[in-house]
Amino acid sequence: MIKHNVISLKPHLILSKIINSQKSEYDSFLNTLNLDYFCRGINLQDYQIAALQNALIALRIYYKSESNLELLYKDELLEYYENNKCKEKQKIDGREINRASFWMATGSGKSIVMIKLVSLLHKLMKDNIIPQKPIMLLAPNDKIISQFKENIAKYNRDNSRYLHIKELREYESVDSRASLFESVFISRSDLLDDEKNVGKDKKAKRLNYKNYQCKEGWYILLDEAHKGDSKDSARKGYINTLAYGADNNSYAKGFIFNFSATFEDELDFISCAFNYNLEKFNKNGYGKNIAVLDSDMKAFRDSNNDEEKELRILESFIIFNAIKQSKVKLLEIAKKQGYKKEFKYHNPLIIAVSDKVNTQDAGIRLYFKAILGILKNKIDIEKIAKDLYKKLKTQKLYFCDDELSDEFLEFVKNAKSECVRENIFYAKSTSNLEMYKIKGNEKELAFKSKDSTKPFMLLNIGSTKEWGKEFLSTLEVEMIEDISSGYFNSINEESSPINIMLGSRVFSEGWDSNRVNLISFINIGSKNAKKYVLQTIGRGIRVEPFLNIRKRFLSYEYDYNSKESFEGLVCGCESLFVMATDNEAIKSIIKELDTLNTSFKLKGFKKTKSLSPLPIPKYKDSNKKDAIYKISQREAEGLRGYIQSYDEDILLLEKCLYRGFKYSTLGEINVFLSGEKSRIEISGDIVEFDENYTLKNINKTLNSSYKILDGFVHLNDEINHFNKFSTTLDYEAVEQISKEIINILSKKQESRENLEKKGVPKEYINTILEQQKISNKLGDYTINAKLSQHYYNPLIIYDKNDRESKINFAIKERSEREFLQELEEYLNGENKLDSYKWCFSKIIESVDSIYIPYFDEDLQEMRRFYPDFIFWLKDKESGEYKIIFIDPKGLRLESNARYKLEGFKKIFKDKNLKYLDKSLQIELFFYNKEKNESFSSDIRECVKFGINSIF
Repeated sequence: MIKHNVISLKPHLILSKIINSQKSEYDSFLNTLNLDYFCRGINLQDYQIAALQNALIALRIYYKSESNLELLYKDELLEYYENNKCKEKQKIDGREINRASFWMATGSGKSIVMIKLVSLLHKLMKDNIIPQKPIMLLAPNDKIISQFKENIAKYNRDNSRYLHIKELREYESVDSRASLFESVFISRSDLLDDEKNVGKDKKAKRLNYKNYQCKEGWYILLDEAHKGDSKDSARKGYINTLAYGADNNSYAKGFIFNFSATFEDELDFISCAFNYNLEKFNKNGYGKNIAVLDSDMKAFRDSNNDEEKELRILESFIIFNAIKQSKVKLLEIAKKQGYKKEFKYHNPLIIAVSDKVNTQDAGIRLYFKAILGILKNKIDIEKIAKDLYKKLKTQKLYFCDDELSDEFLEFVKNAKSECVRENIFYAKSTSNLEMYKIKGNEKELAFKSKDSTKPFMLLNIGSTKEWGKEFLSTLEVEMIEDISSGYFNSINEESSPINIMLGSRVFSEGWDSNRVNLISFINIGSKNAKKYVLQTIGRGIRVEPFLNIRKRFLSYEYDYNSKESFEGLVCGCESLFVMATDNEAIKSIIKELDTLNTSFKLKGFKKTKSLSPLPIPKYKDSNKKDAIYKISQREAEGLRGYIQSYDEDILLLEKCLYRGFKYSTLGEINVFLSGEKSRIEISGDIVEFDENYTLKNINKTLNSSYKILDGFVHLNDEINHFNKFSTTLDYEAVEQISKEIINILSKKQESRENLEKKGVPKEYINTILEQQKISNKLGDYTINAKLSQHYYNPLIIYDKNDRESKINFAIKERSEREFLQELEEYLNGENKLDSYKWCFSKIIESVDSIYIPYFDEDLQEMRRFYPDFIFWLKDKESGEYKIIFIDPKGLRLESNARYKLEGFKKIFKDKNLKYLDKSLQIELFFYNKEKNESFSSDIRECVKFGINSIF
């Protein structure tokens, strides 16, 4: 695969570059064509129309060439090979240049584009705009062929230009030239072969490619047809020969349109006429966000560690349960606000895929073991959920800088065994597992819990014969009577009860569903993962929040007054989680996704000199251990019984709970159990007791070190995110933004202070400041240097109300934008900041190093709070300092805000703070435009509804 080269503008997309440079010449031609309509209920998306436009422009440029020696992009192609010293240079000739490749993600609707392209080719031939040639459509297997035929039938139903489908072997019996050029010949690509490999019988499936050569060549459309088997390379040669034509001296040979979701051939990259791969598809708001639970999350040091693999499967059930819960909550809110009928979100589905699905496969046994463990209540889901919650707090989403929403993570953290049983397995109480056989169907088996009337899981494989009584009995799965019909064909219907579909390799191609929210790869390693996992992931990215709208809710242009109330909840329906029991598979998945994720660095930001030096707090560990552990009543009762059942020595030594357990912890537990005041308190929350988990957490919490203030130091590189701005916008857009950054920073801006020193009358100062607007809007972004006291300039502000910014670290949250807008307005009038020298900065979590330590009681651990903004103020007269932390979006979950506030007060409140021998005051405010009387009094005193009340 060619590596992305951001410096030389992706040189492998040579054809795309040529098309873009000549696009304006073909506007009038394209305007005469109906490119957006397919059939009733199906209109082409903007990107599908763009793919068609590029296909037609490539063809027109090709046939405008004066000779085959100057075909399309041959000069650029040879120059590229020369510059990169490629060995393949000698292979390039006219036979390989008459082509255009279309890199389109699975789920992006390639088949619709291809069928529409066939109809347009027929029209252009009829109008004598392109040479007449027969059209061939090749696909890799019968399933995809059937899908093409179904979609062509839909097209024919609603269009006057009828597409006549013929099998390729019918080409030899076509009786008229008109019929030849009005048909589309369709075949499996893997059936094209050399004469020596073709059977003599008329019923032989393989086709001698030479029998389908014609003088003019063909228009050939390939759907993933370059893949398949060890004969892949030879088959490409057959296809090239067919396209080129039988008469080597003839001008204007045929042309190949190659559509694929996963390119590997270097020539495909170079001849790419349209790039809408998984990266672009996802970044433009189509399809679900992708979260790969990577190897850092759970290190599989021992690939044969069944306990770790089973844990990963259990984690998948907890995530899926959260997805189901978030959808239910979403529809509840939508119903209250009158929107329920508009939402068309799918019923979530897990795809569990194994390299092989048979009774001897350990991975499949583990999957059933995990299900049975939950059904029989043998597994403490609550413990696993809390650990999983911590890991997901920093989970990366591919192709964007978003994270999982707080609302979704709350569903993960609070998962209960009974809830998981009911939401996934339809089991209202502990139960066993039963299996249905399906009459006359050896590809499907259905599984249900014993106390339920409907199945929750479908096994879909090549043959179910191996799934015998011996295997089922070892897992304690009961076989019950046959049922009359299967569930696979109705999997996409709203009435489908199936929550899990278990199979081998049946879901990677020729299968469409928008239901998939979680994919588990079981025992699929790196050798198998490369192409297969991307294809399978592509099957899971489809999303449809509204009827016939294929963009994510937050990316779709609409006017919802109550949009913010849905934001966190749509995360469940609009995310695809990818998990694997094999660490090598995870590495391969991440590697493949990373190759698509091309970004450019933005440069030119400059630091302000409005105030220096700037104080920041420095912390150290406290020697005092005073953390409080919150324990539920049920945990306390279980702990009492457990401790009393052991002698202390046995508990500490023979039981060997885990390394690091301290005698002092046991002493504190005994104080608590005796009823005396201790550092363990009853919280009242109902939590199941697990002795090892509870003891481990108590020990960790009671022996954890609080951070305490260790004075103040000068700000050095603790704020550095402005050196790491990057974007996935096109290279041309990046250049424009970079020029604008330089342009804006080159303008001189007068401060209010300087204008006052010059004696400018007050009534004119505001006008002058307003007129020197140092900002510019570029697309969806504002490049803004009006707030000259910001730590660096300019600020990059994403103006849209969704969370799909293509520039990382751009200010995108509505509350943050509102805050900055109000700050601008405040500074343009008389304001209290005039009496200070001051500076402020955005803080980016996990990148910058300015934070407030606090203890999260829900997680029972020390964490770091990164407020969104920090302000430094120095009084012009007294020289005294003030630091103000401001967090505009800190009130989604009141409990979390309270923990942060308590941490702040513990460190800074009622302290005699100094910096450079001057008094220093520190404050924390939550900025919130909407008044909420439900906040507790301690929170309300720190909530500010406007800039004026802060300063």
